Amino acid sequence: MKIWTIYVSPDCVKVDTKNPVDLENIEEKEIGKPLLQDWQPIELITYEEGEHRDVLTFRGGSFAIIVHHSVKEKIQTLIANEAEFLELHYQNQDYYLINVTNVLDCIDYEQSVPDNYGGFDEEVLLPDKVHNQPIFKTVNTKHNLGDFPIVSVTTYVSDELKEAIEQAEIKGIYFRLAWTDSTEPIVEHNPRIRATSRKDLEAHIEQHYGRITGCIPGASNDAGDAEIYLAAPGSHLPFQTLVTYGNSFWRGMIPAGHDTGYVELVVHLPPDAQLTEQNWEQSPYAWVVRMLRHFGSEIMQRGYWIGQWLVYPHQNEDDLSDSYREMFSLNGLPAHTTLIPYDTTTDYCGVMVVPPYPGSAEAFKMTYRDEGVADPEEWPIYFQTLLPLYAEEIQYYFSNGQEKTVEKLLSGGIDALFDLRRQRLV
Repeated sequence: MKIWTIYVSPDCVKVDTKNPVDLENIEEKEIGKPLLQDWQPIELITYEEGEHRDVLTFRGGSFAIIVHHSVKEKIQTLIANEAEFLELHYQNQDYYLINVTNVLDCIDYEQSVPDNYGGFDEEVLLPDKVHNQPIFKTVNTKHNLGDFPIVSVTTYVSDELKEAIEQAEIKGIYFRLAWTDSTEPIVEHNPRIRATSRKDLEAHIEQHYGRITGCIPGASNDAGDAEIYLAAPGSHLPFQTLVTYGNSFWRGMIPAGHDTGYVELVVHLPPDAQLTEQNWEQSPYAWVVRMLRHFGSEIMQRGYWIGQWLVYPHQNEDDLSDSYREMFSLNGLPAHTTLIPYDTTTDYCGVMVVPPYPGSAEAFKMTYRDEGVADPEEWPIYFQTLLPLYAEEIQYYFSNGQEKTVEKLLSGGIDALFDLRRQRLV
């Protein structure tokens, strides 16, 4: 017996709701609960163009599966008792969000290897629980995050349903083997160490960030020291941009259900920064290079999750660990911790992970390729943009929370935020 996880191809069209509140309402719904009784059809708009296939997905790398009405007709009878089809409208056609309501307590906790985020590095299922279950989600009741169940955002399907979908020639869906009761070894996807092609990364930089003007070598020849590419300002991205190469060789720690384990870092400099691989150590922005190196070695490789809108103060290892645990508590920074400027030439002493600069949303994610061929079973490479923050802004974040801080930052204007000569906003 084999159990598979089901995904939408990263090349498919990504959609958003016409009314932003609708997407917020969907995301707030409890995973695995029936929704059909109170459901009203929702209008969708294009968020990111892609290949027009039989399926869509929501923006932001969502695990949601949206199928065309023709797909619904092919598979509805196969999963009628385990899932609902919630009506959506896109480009004058009917689509349906598959809401899986079959939630199984089927995890073999003795054999599974948990991670720190409510999921598993290795997940083993109980055969008698998943037998004859065409589609389902799992529930984890024995994690260390609190006394509440965690329902998987990923969707599991049986071998039989997988074969039925493949025979129906539904375009845009792919599968990844999640578990088998066979003793044959499973081919590992998304390994802990995975090389990213330099050629692919350079092409991604040239397409989305600007013309490459140089590359600053790593601090040493150690595998953990990333190189840093320099991209010139352009009409669509009015900054000199720094992009790391090498951080994505290691799969980072992520919460259950995310695919953001492989990450490179991006920082924007003023267009007149004129940083080069020869003069960077004499530049007033030399601290940015050192900051990127520090972030890769002291934050990413130490297992911190690199999530959107999260803040990482520049602190010693013990202080950062305490601050990270307090990030969502609204209790402020721990009293004993100290914020340290990155350099004597700057007052910046921390960063926030922010979305890509407007107009460059496609730069956020790069499909992984093996020998030049896209591999949809492998997680993509994400390019996370770092926004340097002043001490007062970091303290405001920890005391007032993410939402209020983001509102205050955005009120200062996007262009102003990426100007490293900007004034403090709090």
